Amino acid sequence: MFVFKYILILVLMILFSFNSYAKETKYSCKPKSAAAVRSNGIQVFKISGKEKPVEITIKDGEGLKSGYFIVNKSKYEILDLGTGKAYAFDRNEPWTHIQDIFFLDNNVLSFILAANASITRYLCNEIK
Repeated sequence: MFVFKYILILVLMILFSFNSYAKETKYSCKPKSAAAVRSNGIQVFKISGKEKPVEITIKDGEGLKSGYFIVNKSKYEILDLGTGKAYAFDRNEPWTHIQDIFFLDNNVLSFILAANASITRYLCNEIK
């Protein structure tokens, strides 16, 4: 009977620990619009649709820990400031942040990457 209880407890621990792993979702993103502040004013860039896609990963938070928005080698901590849209910051790169992270009605991920004096809106589809 003791062995049965031990096995049951072990199985339950494995099941609970398996469910606690953070889910990672990968997306392929293309720029929709881009602009930058230059010495001669604001420059708006033309988007041709032929730009190379950027792959990102969103890692869900574990327990009370925040999730992460991973772009290339940068890992941005996702913060929801109660506005219905999430923001992401990398403490090692304070000049860069991600804002207005949300899903459109057709389940397309949308976000703005702001770096120094430039901003780019990306639209992303999940990679399956």
